[in-house]
Amino acid sequence: MHLHIIAQVRQPVPAWCPAKRRLLSGLTQTRACQVGACSDRVPVTLTEHGVCLGHYLEDAFARVSSALEMRRRGKVLDARTIAWLQAQGDFVVQLLSKDSVAQTAEERTRLLELLLCLANVQEYSRQNAGPVSW
Repeated sequence: MHLHIIAQVRQPVPAWCPAKRRLLSGLTQTRACQVGACSDRVPVTLTEHGVCLGHYLEDAFARVSSALEMRRRGKVLDARTIAWLQAQGDFVVQLLSKDSVAQTAEERTRLLELLLCLANVQEYSRQNAGPVSW
């Protein structure tokens, strides 16, 4: 019976169970980034993403750029993209408020730049009268 329980604990936490993911992420504070050969530490706040701060920012900048470009071409952002953009703004503010995540001035600067990019997408959408409301 004990072996069965241990096997269950070692199985990955399903993506559909964010509460369980958050609970378990607090237990494991050191983990390596899952991108390529990167061995940077994954901060606890990024455990759900499985990436280091640098790779999180790289992906987030690419997605925000893509959303802004879509708006510039007059395309409508889908509800999922809008929800993701909103969540990133809140998430970046949380990351900035925690001393342990953004350890260097460069990391804090990149987080602030991402926040500014998110604000630019929102402002562009507002000014260019599209069916996007945040």
